[in-house]
Amino acid sequence: MSGLRRKMDSSEEGVATTVGTIMALLIFLSILSLITQQYVPVWMEDNEAYHMDEVKGQFADLKNDVDNMVIMEREDFPRYSSVNLGTAGVPLFAGSSPGRLTFSPRWGGDEDRGMSLEFVDDGDTIDFDATGNISYHAINREFEDQSLIYEQGAIILAQRDGEIMRAKPHFSITNVSDDATSDYEVSMTMIHLRGSSSDLSGTSRVGITTELTNIFRNTFDDLETMNLTLTTAYPEVWENHFSEETDASPEVDGNTVKIELANVSELELTKVDVNVEIDR
Repeated sequence: MSGLRRKMDSSEEGVATTVGTIMALLIFLSILSLITQQYVPVWMEDNEAYHMDEVKGQFADLKNDVDNMVIMEREDFPRYSSVNLGTAGVPLFAGSSPGRLTFSPRWGGDEDRGMSLEFVDDGDTIDFDATGNISYHAINREFEDQSLIYEQGAIILAQRDGEIMRAKPHFSITNVSDDATSDYEVSMTMIHLRGSSSDLSGTSRVGITTELTNIFRNTFDDLETMNLTLTTAYPEVWENHFSEETDASPEVDGNTVKIELANVSELELTKVDVNVEIDR
């Protein structure tokens, strides 16, 4: 009988150990599930939101570099900035979220894309053109997918529910007319981005080198007509800008925003060529 009792005690101890191990495993899996389903998504969303704020600052630095070169007229004086493509992940649980940086000298590959200015001065028709943009698109897991675009001196923030202009370009159209006439004073800067097309994606940091290669400044008086045309992927935000910030009435046709002015008393025009190089 004593031998049988010892066997029964040993069997009960084995069952208790097994049940204890299973319970501990269930508790561990419950905690792990709580972390992966609740904690990790919130952590990733915070990381992605912080990263977008970082990229917004980096685009602001890019705009500031170009603006300073234009103001100082510093040709052959390259400026270097960088953009961090990826978002930091969560150790052991989630990898980094990638991003994509694109430089397009000709938006959509079409020679007619970009900004064009045409006006008549002393009977002569004069034309200026400026194209190119730099865009970043975040491929987020938890936070809203967003894109930042630098074109014509403006920074545009685009997401699924709309677009806004975060940094404004140098465009001023002022109606200085009296009761008898309709005269306008116009001040504007056209930024032509030149270089080889680039399309980089991943999680690393990439560099952007900008260099002012040519600058044209002039003032034109008493123009008969002035036509400004901007073909862009973001016509709505440009239409809103021209409508709210200037005394112009733009017309929109597809991806094209047009402004037609008669009797421009003064046009202060700056046209710059900026060479862009992007590398890892």
